[in-house]
Amino acid sequence: MEDTALLTDDEIVALCVADGRPWPLSLATVEPTPQDMSRAGVRGMRSLLVRRLAGSDADAPGVRPHEWIARDVSEFIGASERVGAYIAPASDHSQLGGAAVSAARTADGWVLDTTTAAGVHALRSATAEQAADTVLALAESAYSGQLFGDDGAGQWVCVVRFGDQNQNTIALSTGSVTGTIGGAAVTVWEPAVVRAIFVAA
Repeated sequence: MEDTALLTDDEIVALCVADGRPWPLSLATVEPTPQDMSRAGVRGMRSLLVRRLAGSDADAPGVRPHEWIARDVSEFIGASERVGAYIAPASDHSQLGGAAVSAARTADGWVLDTTTAAGVHALRSATAEQAADTVLALAESAYSGQLFGDDGAGQWVCVVRFGDQNQNTIALSTGSVTGTIGGAAVTVWEPAVVRAIFVAA
């Protein structure tokens, strides 16, 4: 298995600045305002340098992240298809409220981003099976009741999104399913529908 990059939200912002494109998803610890993003980028670049995940070259001015980190970030940003699952408040499924996992299809497979509620990303290349297993593990733990427990029941959902502009959305809580796929209402949790996305040609 290839190296896994453990990166903070700030470092993700800095890597996006180096790439020249924005991160396509919400970040748990950085508000999407120009001021907050700018401060996060500065903090992130400093952190990457301290951790020796970025460096400079006297022959080519500027600071550059390690090649394999830059590659994974670039492929994730540029992916034409993503499948993700994330924790959200039951009252607002559009808001990131905890852990998240997102898989982005690349020319060679998938790049997987697993993120904690504290904004720490584990970014790595993955096979289709690994990506599907990781996304479905979060979703199925919510549906089975293992993720939220008695205290979080009714307060949180796991939202699965996929398709063009993430138009397909499934919200899962203990034994409950709501959402739409292709404009049709979803009332039954069928993991095979999500898994099929990863094996499609």
